[in-house]
Amino acid sequence: MNSSTIHYENETESNGNNRSTILKIIDSFPGIRYRDILRLTNLNNGTLSHHLATLEKRSMIKIGRTENSNITRYFPASTPSDETLVLNYLKIKTPKSIILMLLDIDAVSFNEIVNHIHKAPSTTSWNLKRLIDSKIVGRKRGKEFSLFFLLNKLLVKKLAGENNKTLLDRSIDNYISIIGEL
Repeated sequence: MNSSTIHYENETESNGNNRSTILKIIDSFPGIRYRDILRLTNLNNGTLSHHLATLEKRSMIKIGRTENSNITRYFPASTPSDETLVLNYLKIKTPKSIILMLLDIDAVSFNEIVNHIHKAPSTTSWNLKRLIDSKIVGRKRGKEFSLFFLLNKLLVKKLAGENNKTLLDRSIDNYISIIGEL
C-alpha cells in the first residue's frame, strides 16, 4: 500500500464518520437549520455543504424550504411531507404562535389572533395566508367575520408536543449521546 492509498482510505473513513454524525444530528433535530448543524459538527462550510448534498442525492435526508422565505431545514428522509410542512412552520415564531393558539381553541377570529400574538394586522394576515396556502389552517367565512382553525389538529398536536423544546434544550439533551455513539 502506498501513501496515497492510505490517505484515500483515511479520507473515505472520515467522510463516512462525518455523514454519520450529520445524519444522527438531523434524526435528533428534525427541521434543523444549516448553521445549527455547522455549529454542532464543527465542520467547515464547504465540507458540510458537500456532505449534505451527498446525503440528499442518496435520499438519506430531505430538505424543506418554507414558501416565500429563504429558510432551509433538514429532515430525515423518512419524514412525511405533511409533517415536514408543519414542522417548518412550528419553527418560525409568528406562525408557531398562531398554530399553538389554534391548538388550544377550536376556531378563532382574525382579531382574536391579532390580540393573542401581539403583531400588526398586516403581519398576522400575511402569516395566516401562508398557513392557509400550506393547508395547515382552514378558514370558515361567516357573515360578519371569518373563523380560523387547524385542518389536521391531531398531527399538529403530535408534532408540537415532540418539538416544543428549544434547540438549546434539545442540544443539551442529545449532544452528549450523539457524540458518545461515534
